[in-house]
Amino acid sequence: MSASSDEAFVLQVLDALEQTGLEALVVGSVAAVLQGSPVTTQDLDLLVRDTRANRQKIEKLGQCLGSRPREVSSLTNVLRIDAAAAPVDLLFDRLPGGLSFESLRSRSVAIDLGGRTATVASLEDIIASKEAAARPKDQAQLPILRDTLRVKKALEKP
Repeated sequence: MSASSDEAFVLQVLDALEQTGLEALVVGSVAAVLQGSPVTTQDLDLLVRDTRANRQKIEKLGQCLGSRPREVSSLTNVLRIDAAAAPVDLLFDRLPGGLSFESLRSRSVAIDLGGRTATVASLEDIIASKEAAARPKDQAQLPILRDTLRVKKALEKP
C-alpha cells in the first residue's frame, strides 16, 4: 500500500528534519490530523527553538525541501519554506496561549508514520493554542478538535 500524497509530504518533511538534525515539533492542524482529527489545512507548521544553530539548520531544511526559507511578514517571526507539495511554516519558541517549546515537547505525542516518528503537539495543546489565537479558521476547527479529543479519551478507557 502506498502513502497518500499528504502522508508522503509529511514523510518528506520528517526525512528533511532527520537529515538536518533540526529538532522540531509538528504543531497546528497537521498535528491534529496525525492524531485522527478530520480537519484540513494548507500547510505544515513546525515549532523550533530560535537559536543560531537552528537558523542554520533551517537553511539546510529549505535546501532539502527545495526552497529557501523566507519571512512570511515583517509583522511576525514566522519563516516559510515553499516546498513543492505545500508550504512549511516555521514558528519559533512559543505558540499562542503562552505555550513554550519545552512545555509542548514535554507533553508531545510520538506518531509512527511509515516507519518514521513524528513528534507532535498533544491535542490538548493544539486546542489551547487555537483557542488563544482566536482566528476564525481556528474557531471553526475547535468543535472538531474537541470531539476528536473526547472520542480518543473514551477509547482509552478500559
